[in-house]
Amino acid sequence: MGKSQQKWQLKLMQFMRGRYGRFDILSKHLLYAAFALIIVNLFVRSSIISTVVLIGMVIAYYRLLSKKIYVRSNENQKYLAWWTRVKKPFVLRFNQFKYRKDYRYFSCSNCKQHIRVPRNRGKIMITCPSCHSKFEKKT
Repeated sequence: MGKSQQKWQLKLMQFMRGRYGRFDILSKHLLYAAFALIIVNLFVRSSIISTVVLIGMVIAYYRLLSKKIYVRSNENQKYLAWWTRVKKPFVLRFNQFKYRKDYRYFSCSNCKQHIRVPRNRGKIMITCPSCHSKFEKKT
């Protein structure tokens, strides 16, 4: 490694000291959406899409270079909580499809909790793990 490269690395380290400096999930998703819109814009050619892409990229890099570490971390935590709520039904459906040969999925009539039970056990008594209500189902 040359001396000039070491100087640049040192300057970059000094510049980034005290900054958020990471691409968290929120920043990554902003950049993914921006790149997807860039591809859409190749076919549609809209100035509105170009503006949205630019705004998304500016926000992602602003978050990277921000000195308000606590605020950026809180933004990411709120986004993760929202993203988990959005993603949960899709993950459930994916798992139901993936394990459809081994398990049956039921929903509790009281609390709507999803319950997974093994297939081919005949009629069984199922106890909900969250509200402890019991119901009989055929697997």
